[in-house]
Amino acid sequence: MSYTLIVQPEAEADAASIFDDLEEISPGLGHRFLDALDDLYIYIEQFPFGFQKRYKDYRHGYLRRFPYRVVYLVEGEGIYVYQVRHTHRNVDPEFGP
Repeated sequence: MSYTLIVQPEAEADAASIFDDLEEISPGLGHRFLDALDDLYIYIEQFPFGFQKRYKDYRHGYLRRFPYRVVYLVEGEGIYVYQVRHTHRNVDPEFGP
């Protein structure tokens, strides 16, 4: 079965904010973050069940070399990305720890 990755506007805004923060810290770091995020998106699209459920039906995929996770849900043939967040951020009541 083929799945389609659909990044919600909130997750896009999260990624853009993280990019800006990382670029302020060190020019080029934000671009490395986006590369790692793209790699994770490709993996999730190929293996949507590659990460176990963490909270309700939400799955959390983790970026390599960066302390961020992607919160997503597989529904039908769609993979919906709802959030990109730091792994040490407070628990989100909707998406879990």
